[in-house]
Amino acid sequence: MKFKYAALGIWLGLFFMLVLAPWQVAQAAEGTFPTSGAADESTAPLCRFGVNGDVAGFDIAPFRVSWYVDYGAHSDAVRPNGIQYMPIIRLRQQGESYRYSLNSSHIPLSNQTELIQTIQSLPGAEWFIGNEPDRRDYQDDVEPRIYAQAYHELYTLIKTTDPTAKVIVGAIVQPTPLRLQYLDMVLDAYHRRYHQPLPADGWSFHNFILNEKACEGPNDYDCWGAGIPPGINASEGLRVRPEDNDDMDLFIAQVRRFRQWLKDRGYQGARVYLSEYGVLMPNIFEPPADFPPSRVNAFMNATFDYLRTATDPVLGDPNDGYRLVQRFSWYSVQDQTFNGYLFEPDPANPGSYRRSPMGDNFVNYTANIAAEHDLTVSQIVVNPPAPLASEGNVDFTVRARVANSGNLLAKQSFKVRFYNGDPQAGGVQIGAEQTVSLSGCGDYQDVEILWPNVAPGNYTIYVVVDPAQAVVETNENNNIRSRAIFFADHRIFLPIVGRNIYVR
Repeated sequence: MKFKYAALGIWLGLFFMLVLAPWQVAQAAEGTFPTSGAADESTAPLCRFGVNGDVAGFDIAPFRVSWYVDYGAHSDAVRPNGIQYMPIIRLRQQGESYRYSLNSSHIPLSNQTELIQTIQSLPGAEWFIGNEPDRRDYQDDVEPRIYAQAYHELYTLIKTTDPTAKVIVGAIVQPTPLRLQYLDMVLDAYHRRYHQPLPADGWSFHNFILNEKACEGPNDYDCWGAGIPPGINASEGLRVRPEDNDDMDLFIAQVRRFRQWLKDRGYQGARVYLSEYGVLMPNIFEPPADFPPSRVNAFMNATFDYLRTATDPVLGDPNDGYRLVQRFSWYSVQDQTFNGYLFEPDPANPGSYRRSPMGDNFVNYTANIAAEHDLTVSQIVVNPPAPLASEGNVDFTVRARVANSGNLLAKQSFKVRFYNGDPQAGGVQIGAEQTVSLSGCGDYQDVEILWPNVAPGNYTIYVVVDPAQAVVETNENNNIRSRAIFFADHRIFLPIVGRNIYVR
């Protein structure tokens, strides 16, 4: 029987302040479901789609997801169908410092050796530093200055232990002005302490639509939601109703706000992970605050449509067709505490799980997505940039960034060639062609050639990906990029006038 709407505030207060804790997913019994591998591109994992929670024991192959997080960092994490496991180092503040954990329950490590061993066991992994450090009590709950310290030390440790690893700034609950203020304080603290901009291989955020209000006492049931970030003295931020939890206008506005914030702070075009989102509100209230599967599925489909296609040539990632979000992850695999779970207990088989209506919807959606490949040259850099003609012949180093904005996790191999002049009008190839293999979703690689003993003059370098058109692409018109090279007659040295700004 549904609660009366008048009791909504009381229930939500208890729900979010007592239950919205680890957000960790209970594991299903191992072996409950068989797993199967993708047979061809029509059923292959899609690099944009992910899920939150432990996938062990669940048949996730039909979902076509390519990555997951389980809110910890485990060297023995399963990888069904070859999908990626994204580890998270959990944080907790201790006075003026912090402790870290490899477990969603925040059990601290006694020494650094276990962390180093885990990093070594996950070569090339993409590491999230913290999970909702801006969430008091129930998540990582770290003041901005302490998060800056933790991020620096863990970034350095990970990169030193595994130079192939990527490090991603941990996710805020939602990109509201209040929580972007938290990130501003992180950047300020980092710059003051380490005298350089915060380095990052990517940024992550969660995109829930939750109330932001400080609790004024145990009976303040209007303070449900995300609360106020640690280190910020405010009474409230975003104010929403429970029925706003699936508001697409707010959802889109928060995505764009986060991208705009990145651009304004010098991280324009960065790689972005929406590492957790969904519908948290349960289906126990009366309209308009009810969230039956049909409503959750409508929101799921609308967000999938948007996140797969939303682009902006100013804010988006140039390696991913200027998409605003590279990868996104739905909450959750089977957490019954909240809505949106993809698996639910099977009443006919106690101890087992079956796909929920939301799980069926997810599977039906991804089943209709065709495989895509889209190769491009996103950048060309020449060194030296403008040598003096009076200095004679020069050896140039030409570096091109080639990328794949397709939608598959599996790597696609293709050739790359460099030319002096337009290859379609008699241009001459420079050096040997090179082979590159890239996944989709903006995966990229820098390819470099040496062009030796170039006489002074004006030239145009062309870089061509997949010159034989061996790969069927959604866009065959972006495989060539050019850049002019010229020799200078003289140099002028000008004083530099600038201001502090965060740059990548």
